[in-house]
Amino acid sequence: MKQKSDQSQTQGDNNSQQQTQTKSAPTSPVKSPTKAPTAENKDTVQNTANQLPDFDKKCFDELKDADGNYRPAAKAVGDWLDDISIDGLNHLNEQAENIFYRKGVTFTVYSDAKNIERMIPFDIIPRIIAASEWQQIEAGCQQRITALNAFLHDIYHDQAIMKAGVVPASYVYASGCYEPWMMGIELDKPIYSHISGIDLIRDESGQFCVLEDNLRTPSGVSYMLESRTISETLLSDIFTHTPVLDIGDYPQRLKACLASSTSKYDPQIVILTPGRFNSAYYEHAFLANEMNVPLVHGYDLVVEDSKVYMQGIRGKVLVDVIYRRIDDPYLDPLAFQSSSILGVSGLMSAYRAGNVVIVNAPGTGVADDKCLYAFVPDMIEFYLGEKPKLPNIETYQCRKPDELSYVLDNLDKLVVKETQGSGGYGMLIGPTSTKQEISDYRKRLLENPAGFIAQPTISLSTNPTAVSDGIAPRHIDLRPFILSHGDGSVDIVPGGLTRVAMVEGSLVVNSSQGGGIKDTWVIDDSDLGKDRSAIQQQSSPSPVAAGYANYQSRTQPIEAGFEDLDDAPMILLLSTASHLIWLGRYSERLYYYDNIIKQLIKGKLRRSQVQHLIDHLGFDVDSSESLKVMKAQLLYELEQKRIPNVVQSIETNVQETKGVIGKDTAELYNLIKRLSSAGTYRAATLQLYACNAAMEQEHPTVTCFWQLGRHFERLERTVLLNEDPIAVSLAFKHWINELPENTRWRELLRLTNQMIRSKQFSDFKLISREFNIILQQGV
Repeated sequence: MKQKSDQSQTQGDNNSQQQTQTKSAPTSPVKSPTKAPTAENKDTVQNTANQLPDFDKKCFDELKDADGNYRPAAKAVGDWLDDISIDGLNHLNEQAENIFYRKGVTFTVYSDAKNIERMIPFDIIPRIIAASEWQQIEAGCQQRITALNAFLHDIYHDQAIMKAGVVPASYVYASGCYEPWMMGIELDKPIYSHISGIDLIRDESGQFCVLEDNLRTPSGVSYMLESRTISETLLSDIFTHTPVLDIGDYPQRLKACLASSTSKYDPQIVILTPGRFNSAYYEHAFLANEMNVPLVHGYDLVVEDSKVYMQGIRGKVLVDVIYRRIDDPYLDPLAFQSSSILGVSGLMSAYRAGNVVIVNAPGTGVADDKCLYAFVPDMIEFYLGEKPKLPNIETYQCRKPDELSYVLDNLDKLVVKETQGSGGYGMLIGPTSTKQEISDYRKRLLENPAGFIAQPTISLSTNPTAVSDGIAPRHIDLRPFILSHGDGSVDIVPGGLTRVAMVEGSLVVNSSQGGGIKDTWVIDDSDLGKDRSAIQQQSSPSPVAAGYANYQSRTQPIEAGFEDLDDAPMILLLSTASHLIWLGRYSERLYYYDNIIKQLIKGKLRRSQVQHLIDHLGFDVDSSESLKVMKAQLLYELEQKRIPNVVQSIETNVQETKGVIGKDTAELYNLIKRLSSAGTYRAATLQLYACNAAMEQEHPTVTCFWQLGRHFERLERTVLLNEDPIAVSLAFKHWINELPENTRWRELLRLTNQMIRSKQFSDFKLISREFNIILQQGV
């Protein structure tokens, strides 16, 4: 089946893999970054971790204090590093990489012409934050996001802050993210950014500072959660006996936050994704699975009478809350970019009518415009009457002539970036740039000064990181994830996404620019002097029990509004049902092609049989050649063309069904992709047996549509090869009978009975035509 490509799915989540952490605190002098010591330039990097290198004294060392002693909260990790060898660390990182590969934890690099999907680098050595320090971070983030939400409500209503001259109106209106559509809309709950990510760095003194705010569609929370799973799995001994605060309930907190955005009891929530080519698609599917809510595309939703419905196999289901991971311009082609096929026509009319909540709200991005970043401390004082608890970084507005002049004179010392940029793209890092790069960037600045800001360069704090030949300091930042509930309360899980610049001396932590991630441990330091082994063992499940907490727990999106969750029907979208059918068809096709290869290799196919396959299944083989040549040509086409295409089609449909199949099943399918990439198609086919066994354990509705595809593929092949279709038709009929009631798919039952009676090819064509019409309705 030709799969529909997602227009502009090269649009990443607006702030995914966000900016480089290369800025400095307000009081920091302008400095050039100093290269961190590595095995190439320091004698201190040895074969064991008990000889950690001395980090750059100009950077704040997250692990050790100024005297070289482990910080109290990090002592357990430091002692562990003293005992483990570099080989041991590298082995743990290799295991972590294999787990990420198996799970498909990837991201897409849009700067690559082929939009290459890559595995995000991971380092096993965690970043440690004491709970006493975390309380300061938490309070600062709560304060900041409360003020930013107040600012957003204000600029779309009374505009008091603009009238008072605190924030220039021209800055707000000039922002590319300002949406006049939002003027005067009264939200049920006046929160605009429910899910936010505030990027923090630590300056040379150890002070946490805000690098930037991400209020549109911040991503990375799946990396935070998957990193914690890695720690719990691979570092179970140290993790179990260390008082690390839990982050595992974030999906439940997120779902509660989404539900709080409306006054409706038990609202129907969906996650709107631009599709599998988006850089954060793994996260979209991950959160949908964790929250048991539908993962929808724009074509799954329809607006009728200013209400939004999703198109399920049983009919339309009303949608109350849309957690969108699509940028504003693509949300509604009738209101914004008319060429968009990612959004939903009429969505904004339903939103203005108050019949659906969009999270985060359209127009939210104006609050994280880099030109307005400098005014956030003023916003805090204006709306809350408080001093900022987390300082900004000194910022130069290039739209101001005097500040532009300073920036132009100091390009070699500053970091300059676009006000609407993200992901580390379009930036100039002066101290590490060539004269030609600086000259070229100067021209861009002069052409559009208002489109840029500049900040001093700061050497971010460092954390020990396992590299190929030792342990070396690498610069890091932190993105806590903040949930703003409808009642005004703010919730933050104790941790966040720590991003690490994997390249020696680099200050760029973005994954799109080669950065990686670490787990972030917020450690309870109120009682560190006591032996917590017994306490921890009593309060925490054993690693074995924890690992099987969700064993045989099916993940499925269910319909809201049912008191007993067991009574709630599963929501299966028409499009997802179609992909399940094609997944079944391609799986069966791979089996059949593999069977032909086995018969060819064993020499069991006669010339007449080979000719029969060529005539009826359309293989590109020259019938005038000898049997030996015909077999070679058939084998070549199967191995080099048909099987690779089928494996790719299986991968495509697995990606499209990740919202309804279990994570374990998806991991099994990921191995097929890995094996086929290595050219071992026989092993990939054998792996398919495990995948099929897993699919048979999925929700009965999921299994039914998958089986329907498998049996239709068998029926079609049987008819094409002029074989007796009775047995296959009866098996196909069985799965039609298993379909949910009141679905158009049941229409196939009458046509199948007709074919069983007549045994005519014309009746099969009727089944095939009806089958394809129903499939096309879904996508």
